[in-house]
Amino acid sequence: MLQEQGLRKRVEEAWEQFKEAVAAGGNPQVLYQERVWPHLLALWRAAPPVHPRRERFRASLHTLGTSPEATALAILGTGAQEVYVLHTAESRPFLERLRQDTGVAIYPIEIGKSDVASIYQEVRKFLERYAEDRVALDVTSGTKAMSAGLAAAGFFFQRFFPEVRVVYVDNEDYDIALRRPRAGSERLILLPNPHELGGEVDWLFARELYEKEDFAGAASYFQRLVGSTGDQAYALFHLLAEMYRAWRALDFKEAAKKAESLLEALRKNVWLQHPLNRHFQRLERQALLLGAARDLLATGDLGNQKGVLGVAATLLHLSSKLHKNDQAVLAALYAYRALELLLQERLWRLGRRAEAPDLSPEEQEALKAELGRILPGEEVLRVREKLGLLEILAFLRVLEDPLLVSLGAKDLQGLAGVLKARNQSLLIHGLEVPSPKQVEQVAGLARKLLQDLQGEVRIQPDLEAIPMSR
Repeated sequence: MLQEQGLRKRVEEAWEQFKEAVAAGGNPQVLYQERVWPHLLALWRAAPPVHPRRERFRASLHTLGTSPEATALAILGTGAQEVYVLHTAESRPFLERLRQDTGVAIYPIEIGKSDVASIYQEVRKFLERYAEDRVALDVTSGTKAMSAGLAAAGFFFQRFFPEVRVVYVDNEDYDIALRRPRAGSERLILLPNPHELGGEVDWLFARELYEKEDFAGAASYFQRLVGSTGDQAYALFHLLAEMYRAWRALDFKEAAKKAESLLEALRKNVWLQHPLNRHFQRLERQALLLGAARDLLATGDLGNQKGVLGVAATLLHLSSKLHKNDQAVLAALYAYRALELLLQERLWRLGRRAEAPDLSPEEQEALKAELGRILPGEEVLRVREKLGLLEILAFLRVLEDPLLVSLGAKDLQGLAGVLKARNQSLLIHGLEVPSPKQVEQVAGLARKLLQDLQGEVRIQPDLEAIPMSR
């Protein structure tokens, strides 16, 4: 400490003598190098001032212009074991002086003074070489393009190499007349990443993932925003993304829990102005649908028509998205299950259950006859004790279900072939991949049944994610 104080005092004295000599007509450049610079170097070699605190760096990368003093101070301030310098043809002559002033070995890298692309490439190579180490990127010197390019690269790559620090030699007092920082007022600053201040970049990433329906990825960013900014408003966005993530995964229990927690939070005075409160009524409707779907899965009660609506609508929604993404096998699986659930619900309305239909002899014969009409040329030997998908469809026609009775014979026969082939699907028991046309046939009938159920319970299911805004 005493040594540092003594060195600082010598710098201050040298600066005052320098100013007097310049005022007397001396050459500022020569006088500075002779009277001030040696003392300033001695101070930075012994106790470089670093804000907010000094850190140990394995390596450092610096830009070099035609005034090498700031770069020398940055090298001494970082104290890195290995030092790389980006220089231009114009600043190449100053490399040797940089070595003499700092007393360290330097690895020079020549680039064009406006070649930002090369800076990015060199930064990437540098960071890959020291991927696990604390490193410093110094943006003090060089052309504006060099400093801007290095800073932009540093702050960007910091997301992938968290040990990177962008540094800059600043000063607390600049002498306008001498056009220099007052000697001793310089300090090395470890710059905060502007991308992380206020969480702007994380917010943009979260919103982008949310809009692509990568709700798990969005939730991760929202959680990170809570930690990095301390702003609990992001916790509500996190809850929303988690709700949709669970919903799309058919985890209705978890989705309903998140929805209820979100609504509870939005009712509190502190969050009445939260952006999500603009969509409170939509969220409330979605929460009610999720709660009904959760209860259906817990009880298996097909009398819970709202629950059937919620599950079937979700399955068809997901089937449609998979269909658009050319994922026919999965799209068919969701569509088959939605159709089966909706048919089972219609059977329940008539007081019957697919797993125990309790068919009378007359009904068994009528069902065989109906299956024979749907599958012409195929002999129906017997009716199983538990009705399958095609048999439920046929039995509902026997029971004169108005919607299913209205289906034309030709359409019904085409659909029957698709339903009969269900067990041959790759994700059921077979090796067949459903065609887009087959998927649409199944989904088409399911949508008709869903519309009828919507009229029965007087609910229009809202499955789209609410828009993300602040």
